[in-house]
Amino acid sequence: MVRSQFDQPTNRSGLNSIKWDKAGEIYGCSDLIPMWVADMDFPPPQSIIEALVSRAKRGFYGYEAVPSGYLESFAAWLHDRHDWDVPQEWITYSPGVVSGLSLALQTFTQPGDKIVIQPPVYQPFFSMVERNDRQVVENPLIVENGRYTIDFAELERLFQTGARTFIFCSPHNPVGRVWSREELEQLAALIIRYDVLTLTDEIWSDLTLPGHKHFSLAKVSSEVADRCITFMAPSKTFNLAGFYLSNVIIPNEELRRKYKMAKAKLGLAELNTFGAAGAEAAYRTGAQWLDELREYLQGNVDFVLDELAQRIPGIKVIPPEGTYLLWLDCRELPIKHDELNRFFAQKAGVAFNDGAMFGKQGAGFQRMNIACPRSTIAQALKQIEEALSQQ
Repeated sequence: MVRSQFDQPTNRSGLNSIKWDKAGEIYGCSDLIPMWVADMDFPPPQSIIEALVSRAKRGFYGYEAVPSGYLESFAAWLHDRHDWDVPQEWITYSPGVVSGLSLALQTFTQPGDKIVIQPPVYQPFFSMVERNDRQVVENPLIVENGRYTIDFAELERLFQTGARTFIFCSPHNPVGRVWSREELEQLAALIIRYDVLTLTDEIWSDLTLPGHKHFSLAKVSSEVADRCITFMAPSKTFNLAGFYLSNVIIPNEELRRKYKMAKAKLGLAELNTFGAAGAEAAYRTGAQWLDELREYLQGNVDFVLDELAQRIPGIKVIPPEGTYLLWLDCRELPIKHDELNRFFAQKAGVAFNDGAMFGKQGAGFQRMNIACPRSTIAQALKQIEEALSQQ
């Protein structure tokens, strides 16, 4: 059997990695298999490393304008990978998706405003709303026919009762849904009807699993695009989170003007030199690597599902359609919900994210990061099985 490049064992200890070097401090024990923070234990494509080395060797790191090649490469990526023709003037950027979302909240909403989110969902959606003195309004996802979906009736009720801003996660973290065009069209109709500003976190848009395709909400129609601000980044796709660079797509000229002005007020008008160089290389040369990665991640998903079914049937998983995250349903295990995370870390030696951090709907769940060599996953599952046998 031919080994994949992604089978190569990795150890990121000593690189100030939050995922690796802070796990012991967070979980209160050492020698953990880190499967919590959502970055990958794979190096990026060699072409990105070479581009960064080449840029570093030039020896000058002063103030730089945004490289035209960066915007061109991202626009071409959107066309080639997402069938979306985005004029370059629609594109701006922020240090990250979370900071970009927070800036949008500060720019377009007022203290006390209702902000709709769809738990269980990425934890910063809660904290960024609350820290900006806005009100979190929940539209929980529901499970129908073994699949998470949107409660459209409840969402419309929230819009009817005054919520005018919506943070949408697409693909969804942590449940792994890649929303269908039909779902997005139904969502767009509500956004247009109630004139709702929609901030779409599409950071996972490139990481759909084979057989699933991401469709940007703003592509549905010009009417919904006029109410959308879309956030994307190379960080999840190519494991470049440390560059703190994300792309912000704003079709509406007035919204774009206000957003850029808000950035300028905070002195956020420049781009990181190495972030731009790495991202441009990624968008120009990373397509084949990404397709190989997606196939490998699907293999990891299949491996986990098979192993759980055979060896740990008390843990259930709805197969994801995108991301490299598994939403583990541990409610059948003989462990209290608020003790699950501690059990996995201190008894099994595996660090997961506790489901409760994604909202109360996550009680009894754990989030597992499978962007690592399959041998690492096999060892983690072995340790979990052994720990459960001693319960």
